[in-house]
Amino acid sequence: MRFADAKDIVPPPRVIAGTELRPFCLGHHLLFKALGLPFAGNHEADAGPEDIFVGIAVCGLSYDETLSAIHRGTWPDTLARWRKRVSGPWWNPRLLDYDEIEAQFREHLADGYSMPPTWRYDGKNGLELTTPWELLLKSRLVQAGYSEAEVINGYLPARWYDYFADIEIKAADTCADLKMWRKVFVTQKDAEALK
Repeated sequence: MRFADAKDIVPPPRVIAGTELRPFCLGHHLLFKALGLPFAGNHEADAGPEDIFVGIAVCGLSYDETLSAIHRGTWPDTLARWRKRVSGPWWNPRLLDYDEIEAQFREHLADGYSMPPTWRYDGKNGLELTTPWELLLKSRLVQAGYSEAEVINGYLPARWYDYFADIEIKAADTCADLKMWRKVFVTQKDAEALK
């Protein structure tokens, strides 16, 4: 069983199709949604080669760079230049192993969408929040003192650790009865006890 570990907040380096990817962030996810990419929020969703290549191009840039290109109307040109660089010149094209490229990109997405191991408890009085998770994460972290840019551009798994750490810290500050304490993260000790 997985347990919470600070090493999970360090993004792994990734180069796919000759493109160094930025750490996966909430901004990349939001751009996937805005561009209608099927794997936004689901790394296993069916997607064609065009979707995969657009996703790689998005993750090869920062959120701000891609958003700016979309707003200026230069995103198609940016994508075309990236494609040309990846595939090589017409007189000497690179042979690309699409299956390997897709597998690597899906691994990047699986890592980027990973959540820290936390305990699940029933909600208070059946209360169910209707806020989209992206806004819940952003709002909570901005309330905790992060800038919106730090939330949007930060490595998404690290931002989830920050989110749950903030919940635990606030719960500890308001916990008057230790018998009512509910820990948030699954610890190494918990994982060993559950084996």
